[in-house]
Amino acid sequence: MHRNSQGFTLIELMIVVAIIAILAAIALPAYNNYRVRSAEGACQAEAKAYMNQAIVAVTNSFAGFPAPSNQACSSMTGTIDAAAVASGTVITFAPKAPGTASTSCRADNSNCTMTPSV
Repeated sequence: MHRNSQGFTLIELMIVVAIIAILAAIALPAYNNYRVRSAEGACQAEAKAYMNQAIVAVTNSFAGFPAPSNQACSSMTGTIDAAAVASGTVITFAPKAPGTASTSCRADNSNCTMTPSV
């Protein structure tokens, strides 16, 4: 009597699960690094845009220039006024989680720098 077998054996399923686990172990750290770099890059872009607008506002004596929107950055240290622009004060922007590397911008020329954490 011949029996037709259907489905997968236990060993075949275990091999597939092991392969998926190996792929996940490789992919998840890379994905986390991507998330960190994205958060830091978004904060740097937001900081650069804000510094450009703030310097134009201060230079042209616009009153009531708003604070940064902080959509990608969690905080800004320092203030931008005529004295800060004249002296080249460094303003620092901290990214929201999961980013950790802060962006530093000079108030006299709005050059921003950041050393990525990953």
